[in-house]
Amino acid sequence: MSTAVTPNREPATDWEQEIRTLEEQGRVAFLAGDTETLAAMWDDGLLVNSPLNVVNDKAKVLDLLGKGLIRHTSNEVEIKQIARYGDVVVVMGHDTVDGPPTHVLTHRRFTNIWQLQEGSWQMIARHAQVIAPR
Repeated sequence: MSTAVTPNREPATDWEQEIRTLEEQGRVAFLAGDTETLAAMWDDGLLVNSPLNVVNDKAKVLDLLGKGLIRHTSNEVEIKQIARYGDVVVVMGHDTVDGPPTHVLTHRRFTNIWQLQEGSWQMIARHAQVIAPR
C-alpha cells in the first residue's frame, strides 16, 4: 500500500505544484523500480546521501534499484516545506518506507534539491536519514 504526497497548507504556486508533481512521479517510479523515469528526472551529477550513511551518485542508485538491492513496497510521504531560491528548490519532509528483506517500517527525514535546467526541473541532490527511536 502506498499513498500520495501529502499537500501542504496553502494553495501552491505553479512552480511549487510542478515540484509536488515531480516528487509524486519520483515516489511512484521508485516503488515500481522504474529506473528509466528516474534517470530522466535526475541530473547526471545527482548525489544521494543515503540512510545507510553512504553517498551514492546517480549511476549507483539506479544500479542498486535496478538490481533490487534497494526497493520499497510502500512509501508514505509528507512534505513539510518547499522553498525556492532562484533556480533551486528545496523540499523537506518525512517519509515512512517498507521493503525487503525485513518489511519493517522505517521513518525518515528527507531533503530533495531540484534545479531548473533549460526549462525543466532536475533533482540534483537528496539526503535521507532514519529517525532514531525516542
